[in-house]
Amino acid sequence: MNNFDLVIVGAGMVGLALVARLKNSHLKIAVVDPKSVDMDFDRENYDLRVSAITRNSENLFRSVDAWDFIGDSEKSAYSKMLVWDGESTNGKVEFDSATLAQENIGHIIENRVLRKALYQSIQNRPNIELMFGEKCQKVNYFEDKAELLLESGKKVSAKLLVAADGAFSWLRKNSGIKLDESSYQQKAIVATIKTELVHNKTAYQRFDKHGPLAFLPFKDSNHCSIVWSQDNQVAEELLALDGQSFTKRLEITFEGKLGKLELLSQRLMFPLYERTAGTTINHRLALIGDAAHTIHPLAGQGVNLGFSDANVLAETILSIAEKNKDIGLKMNLRTYQRKRASEVFIMKKSMVSFKKLFACGIPFVQTIRALGMATTNRSSLIKSIIVKKALGLD
Repeated sequence: MNNFDLVIVGAGMVGLALVARLKNSHLKIAVVDPKSVDMDFDRENYDLRVSAITRNSENLFRSVDAWDFIGDSEKSAYSKMLVWDGESTNGKVEFDSATLAQENIGHIIENRVLRKALYQSIQNRPNIELMFGEKCQKVNYFEDKAELLLESGKKVSAKLLVAADGAFSWLRKNSGIKLDESSYQQKAIVATIKTELVHNKTAYQRFDKHGPLAFLPFKDSNHCSIVWSQDNQVAEELLALDGQSFTKRLEITFEGKLGKLELLSQRLMFPLYERTAGTTINHRLALIGDAAHTIHPLAGQGVNLGFSDANVLAETILSIAEKNKDIGLKMNLRTYQRKRASEVFIMKKSMVSFKKLFACGIPFVQTIRALGMATTNRSSLIKSIIVKKALGLD
């Protein structure tokens, strides 16, 4: 039996962020994941999985010395954002970091780059054991500890287990935590696109009744990652098109903002669900990231919510440990649950409201929607509040 203070199941971005936040503590930590971290990936092609990193998440990376492991060519700061209503000629909002007294609005970074940077920040720490290539087989909870049996036959015990193993979390399911799941009735298509015109460090998002289309700028001034969320049937039709027909539809939907488009990658499609775990804490268990909640990608806040989970859980664990209390007791973990509940709830409800608002085809609603966007666009104060909220600076 290998005994630890903390065992984290899942070494994705959020799981490794938690490890990084705790790396300087006296806690003995183990990380279990079937996949090791890719340290030598193909740099000729962009990863289809990218994240829009807020200032709050950037600060987390800086605090654990992971930001320094992300090269200048691997992070794409964007200073402008254009959001518009494809069903109206008047509904648009433009954000510019310069006029809002911000250095930038965020960074677009490949998920594999973020994971590698976090891994590099925790390497060679004597209190951290990385168990890559291991899968969980069974979990048992006792009064004073939790035990994991791995498929290799190895057993590990801990005062606290953390489920950081994604939306289909094995640990959540096998710990008896219920999941509230509802479909957005949409699917998202992601791909890498070459644009005729330079993106000018601008993130674009167009809404129409079928769903949002986002163009996220890479470091290369003519390369973008797209996230095209559409109603299920429309998304299926788009994916069935050949590459040339797909890019033509993309150009039309995007209203030619960046000229002719070229598909540089395969297209991946995945269904969109809102998921909420029945609880984020239990006896000797805590949930973070997608294991705790998933939301619509239209605002790009999913992984940022996860990083905030990791940060607050780390603060809670360190506070408990500093008082020489048991980090695995549910009553001691309530601070984490309480601090995260409101932000996650507000973000979930906001995503549902945005989707319903732009899906509505009633002319009166469209007029009010366009008027609201136009009013927002004229107010520097409102735009400043929105950007600071998005950056996590409020």
